[in-house]
Amino acid sequence: MIALPPPVTLSLIIALSVILLDRVWRIPPQTHPMTLYRMLVTNLAARVCPAPSAPLSQHYISGTLGIVVLTLPFLVVLAFVLSLAEYTWFFDALVLFCCINFYPVRRQYKLITQALSGNKKLLARERLGVLVARQTDSLSDIGIAKAAIESYLLRFMQQFVGVLFWFLLAGPLAALTYRLLLEFRWQWHRKKHQFSAFSLPAYWLSQAMIIIPYCLGLLFIVLSTSPLAAIKGLQHATERDLTSLLLAAFGGGMGIKLGGPALYDGTKLRHSRVGGFRQVRFSDLTYVLRAINRQTWLVTVLLTLLLILCWQLKL
Repeated sequence: MIALPPPVTLSLIIALSVILLDRVWRIPPQTHPMTLYRMLVTNLAARVCPAPSAPLSQHYISGTLGIVVLTLPFLVVLAFVLSLAEYTWFFDALVLFCCINFYPVRRQYKLITQALSGNKKLLARERLGVLVARQTDSLSDIGIAKAAIESYLLRFMQQFVGVLFWFLLAGPLAALTYRLLLEFRWQWHRKKHQFSAFSLPAYWLSQAMIIIPYCLGLLFIVLSTSPLAAIKGLQHATERDLTSLLLAAFGGGMGIKLGGPALYDGTKLRHSRVGGFRQVRFSDLTYVLRAINRQTWLVTVLLTLLLILCWQLKL
């Protein structure tokens, strides 16, 4: 029987292997476990989300119980399987691969770019709707490009950096817990009227788990774009929440304006414009794709260096 590396070293090997696998292969959406879970989350909201006139406490309790009902069984089953599995590393890698699943996001972003390049605005809006919760039916070419850039950046931080962070810090159960909370966060979007209170437990739980990955993401943005411009974008940001700071740093580093008003359920929500000094152009879609790729390889290099160190220290 082949001796396995020490735990930390093994986790890093699994993480690097999954990063490379995710670049070239995906599980078809119709058979992916997260597709089924997404449907369960959506259907649960249709059944248990209180009426808008119900007390806020009822929304909070229903939202919290919904999370428990759909999350706890999955975690218990996974913990049981891992406790019995002989090749635990294989199931760890499988869980991480299913949780990251960033290949479809990258592909959808490229499809939006292709539609805009062919002047197919309606198709671009439709494809953008897969990635965002906002209304897309009235967006201009610039609006589509800007929304695609923002959603691609935030998905990378949430779905790629966040999942990797929790896997390496606390293992597959923590990574799965975080990833399931993201599904609640996305499907019960707090800026939609019917979920404005119902979604808050999921939002704040996921927000608490995403703070450190977002901070790491800011570092990756500074290192993968123009550092001085990214820092200047941070300094000029008027809204200090983490999402706005990410957009400010990335927009500053890329020299483009991000943020601004967005339409949800017919209501326009106004956010400050942050980042650089010029409007987004079509060519920026390609530059952003390259910038996120640089961040991916930066993460890969850092994990590789950490792997070498842990291997030498036998951790």
